[in-house]
Amino acid sequence: MPFVDVPGGYLYYEQHGTGPDVVLLNGGLTDTRMWSSTVAWLADVARVTVWDCRDRGLSSVSSSEYDELGDLAAVLDAAGVSRAILLGVSDGARQALAFAHRYPSRVARVCAVAGSFGEFPSPTPAEAGARVVMRAHFAQQAKILETGDIPTAAANDITAWCPAVDLDAHRFLVGLAIANSRIMLMPEDNARELDPPIKHRFAELAVPVSVLVGEHDFQGTQLWAYRLASEAPDTTLTVLPNADHMPMLSAPDAFRTFLLNALTSTSPAPAPAKT
Repeated sequence: MPFVDVPGGYLYYEQHGTGPDVVLLNGGLTDTRMWSSTVAWLADVARVTVWDCRDRGLSSVSSSEYDELGDLAAVLDAAGVSRAILLGVSDGARQALAFAHRYPSRVARVCAVAGSFGEFPSPTPAEAGARVVMRAHFAQQAKILETGDIPTAAANDITAWCPAVDLDAHRFLVGLAIANSRIMLMPEDNARELDPPIKHRFAELAVPVSVLVGEHDFQGTQLWAYRLASEAPDTTLTVLPNADHMPMLSAPDAFRTFLLNALTSTSPAPAPAKT
């Protein structure tokens, strides 16, 4: 099992297949297992790296702030990845975009799926209304967590975010949320992001971005997708009518088409310089 040491901890990662490098970034309450159905086919056409952020999966817990982008760079270095397509879902999309901002030469493309960025800067009326709905869900979650009932909190969260998945996928995601419940109980995530955060800097991105969102996701997530697609310089936007926050599980065929299109439209890594 490959691990890489980082300041104050260690990170777990796996690598599968051969071909152009694709690095997968997990959603906030999941770990590398969320990608099992994706890796099963993607490893036939790409070299796929999956990894766990701190406080999730098999990576170490954190006791203080840490550099989340430095962690990803350490995983890429350990895995021998010089330049890759980054595919991030939910909070993983935010991380992928932030990494592309800091290290553009290491990123061939970002696939930002159901990106989660929190409050909108200077929100439109529609964005402000969507955040009211989100805050109501978070308040409901907080009430459940006050009782210590992790399974109920996990099920409530997955039901809200992923209403389009089938029963097996729902149970799978609830299990992942329970397994990674430490992050639910932390007052705040110790990951340190860009300053100012990437949500203020979409226009500065220097890499192509493929944006994907499902029509069964929260309206706030959908509006963030539209904002990202309108502000970043080089973007495409795909909206899936049957997908929710986890389109690899709620609309797997359409998700596969989206990702394969991103692969075929991305320039390969430059050849090593001759010595």
